[in-house]
Amino acid sequence: METGKLYHDQVYTVDEVAAIFRIPADTVRRLIRRGSLPAIRLGRRYRVPKSVIDDYFDLPVATLCPEELGLGMWKDDPTVEDGLTYVNHLRDADTRTLREIVEDLRSWRE
Repeated sequence: METGKLYHDQVYTVDEVAAIFRIPADTVRRLIRRGSLPAIRLGRRYRVPKSVIDDYFDLPVATLCPEELGLGMWKDDPTVEDGLTYVNHLRDADTRTLREIVEDLRSWRE
């Protein structure tokens, strides 16, 4: 059994979690620091157990409240009353074309 392979299969780096959820790595770090995303801290680095990611994907989406879907990440921001409304406002304000959005997403992977 390869130890390196076993390690990689059991935890994800912040960048790997960001790629899985297609969000910026800074957002993943913020969620970890707020306690919304369980993680292990090793020195200055975070690792997210695979079981945390697997459990998230096993949840029936219909039973999740907006906060459990990540929309509560702004709850401590006094300028945001409702996370869902805020996200919808951000989407409405985004003037990029679908092609531009896809290109932006591709650039995050590089």
